[in-house]
Amino acid sequence: MTSRLTVIPFLALAACSQPASQPAAPKPEPKTVAMAWVHYVCEDGRILSALYADNETAQLKLGDTTHLLRIVRSGSGARYTGDALQWWTKGDEGMLAPLKPGEDVASAPGVTCVPPARAPVDPPAPGTPGGLPDDRTPLDERPFTPESAQGAANVLQTYYALVESGRAAEAAKLRTDGRPEDLKPFASLHAQIGAPGRVEGAAGSLFVEVPVVLYGRYATGAEYHASGTATLRRVNDVPGATAEQLRWRIEKIEATPSASRPTG
Repeated sequence: MTSRLTVIPFLALAACSQPASQPAAPKPEPKTVAMAWVHYVCEDGRILSALYADNETAQLKLGDTTHLLRIVRSGSGARYTGDALQWWTKGDEGMLAPLKPGEDVASAPGVTCVPPARAPVDPPAPGTPGGLPDDRTPLDERPFTPESAQGAANVLQTYYALVESGRAAEAAKLRTDGRPEDLKPFASLHAQIGAPGRVEGAAGSLFVEVPVVLYGRYATGAEYHASGTATLRRVNDVPGATAEQLRWRIEKIEATPSASRPTG
């Protein structure tokens, strides 16, 4: 009886000393790589988007239709065929051509397609919808002072020259709010500046409105057009005003986007 009583607690202690089973480590989730569409503007005006998901295929979006093409042998660049189309890329541009029945290589010359930043956009002509006013008044060839209305237009011209070159932070110094232009949606952005209006005064400040036409391309390749006015402000010519206060700064820009032009 004594030996049985002494063995039971020893067995219980031994059981408690066994290492507890550890939960299985979670399996790592498979990594996915987000593929981005590459956008092109073709010389016939069409917008083409391509998705290169692997080294073997290319998905092409033309309008509302998506085509699946597979890579085939080429002397240079990458050539894809499928759905009666040939897409041949070299560097950052491509050539889109139709494939006739039985063709392995397109005999048609096709159209060149380039990145949106390289695709030109024409602004509306003066006097047409969305264009600058058709002002035929001869320009005043006399030198202008920085404090004049033409000096204000020159500030706006400088602003958009900086924006066009991608120097939005530097351009923001010409705004009263110091806010940089958001250029992320655009592949290119240009501006036409019209003749300034008359200088008007109110509450110790001077104001002048300047017509502006904006045009360029979105990053997707679609054309961008907008028109309106920019209002510039400076302190009135009062005694004690500093040189900085007398400089024109952009108070606001009100430009209304118009519908994109047809892309074929």
